[in-house]
Amino acid sequence: MAESDDQYDALGAIYERAKHIPTGLAERATLLSAVGDLRGRSVLDVACGTGFYARLFRDLGAVKVLGVDSAGEMIGYARYVEEREPRGVTYAQHDATELPVLGEFDVVTAVWLLGYADDVPALDAMIANLTANLAPDGRLVVLVPNPDADWDLLAQYGRYGYEVVRTGPMNVKQPVRVHVLGDPPFDFDSFYWERGVFDAALGRAGLDVARHPAVTPDDERGEEFWEPLRQSPSFGVFTAVRGAA
Repeated sequence: MAESDDQYDALGAIYERAKHIPTGLAERATLLSAVGDLRGRSVLDVACGTGFYARLFRDLGAVKVLGVDSAGEMIGYARYVEEREPRGVTYAQHDATELPVLGEFDVVTAVWLLGYADDVPALDAMIANLTANLAPDGRLVVLVPNPDADWDLLAQYGRYGYEVVRTGPMNVKQPVRVHVLGDPPFDFDSFYWERGVFDAALGRAGLDVARHPAVTPDDERGEEFWEPLRQSPSFGVFTAVRGAA
């Protein structure tokens, strides 16, 4: 195997491990429930990262999937996987703050993207760019840090594979550090925004907005294990529909 292949495999092992810890399983189940039936549909996955969800959307029957991300190393890894395991997913490097119109898509997804907007005007600009790529009656699905998070329950999140620690004062958004457990552990920074900011921004874009309830796996760990996550998931999922012009 080439050295570049080794580097890409290492990158994927780190960044995609978070999709397989317990909270990642709940994130995936909730997102897919909100996205709905993808058979015969086109999907634009913005901030696609390593292409984890883009590949999954294609496997679930989407006829066209385009993943975009601002990070060249993420797009490089996603293309590497596509070359190794062809699915017909395409990738392009774009920053969500300057996202052009790439087509009219039945579904546009943005997983963990909006929380990184610099401020409310930047948030509005990101959502406008996402909306511009929706077909009439298309659906925008965004997964964001839960604006209604109960911090006492988040303190129990070690059981779900990561820990969330506040790192600064709340001023529209709360800076946090997420520590993903495992071997090796790794950290990343994120932001929890005030209640009402995301849904208001989606409404300003002319979208009909709904909050999607958290979905947790039905597995052997049982109700007691999943109950804190159901009460206060670390994520929130909004669906927003663009009406026909």
